[in-house]
Amino acid sequence: MNVDKCPDCGSSKIGKGKLEGYATLRPLGKIFTTGSAIIVDVCTECGTIIKMRAEKPEKFTTN
Repeated sequence: MNVDKCPDCGSSKIGKGKLEGYATLRPLGKIFTTGSAIIVDVCTECGTIIKMRAEKPEKFTTN
């Protein structure tokens, strides 16, 4: 899903950001994993966070 418009203000000015460091997303029940940074699409006009996704989704497999 491509983000092309903010659902709150209608702006098409969408930027990308990254939560990393201590804000990583870690799988439940897996103690010894580094997890994944979170990639964020954000409206640069009003600041609404439109979409968040794991940078490394393979870290969340349940093998």
